[in-house]
Amino acid sequence: MSRPTFHSAATRMALLLALAASLSTACGSDDDDGAPTPPTVQRAPELDAVSLKSQRGASSHEAGSNCMACHGPNGTAPGRFTVAGTAVNSRRQPNPDATITLSTAPNGAGTLVLMLDADASGNFYTTEAVPLLQQQLYPRVTSITTASVNYMPFPSMSGACNVCHVGSNPVDLD
Repeated sequence: MSRPTFHSAATRMALLLALAASLSTACGSDDDDGAPTPPTVQRAPELDAVSLKSQRGASSHEAGSNCMACHGPNGTAPGRFTVAGTAVNSRRQPNPDATITLSTAPNGAGTLVLMLDADASGNFYTTEAVPLLQQQLYPRVTSITTASVNYMPFPSMSGACNVCHVGSNPVDLD
């Protein structure tokens, strides 16, 4: 009676091993140490040549999404963003009154490196060079209407703000 169960388990194991082997070849070729190489996206160089910066009153799209998924090194949208995200109010609605700064010290102290105004969708973005990996930069968000302030007490090493600030952790003001 146990023989059919053993045979069935062995068959399942063989199928799992075959599936794993087919998945590893489907995900890309193996490199020298046997690890699969992820597929690469060919980004057209002319897309990086497009210069973009958010402006108060202008409009954009996909508020709350990771802007750099499309406007980044693996995306296919024009402009390669260095900093991008969405500011919202306490009701989690886009906040077009936000101004975002990156400074060399917490809460806007130190040297101002970058200032961005949110657009009508609450989005802020730029293709300007920003020394995030070379220098500690501290984000701060201010509302021009209410003078509310929200800032990170530690530096950010990434300009992809919406990667962390989504769902229960948005950049909110009010």
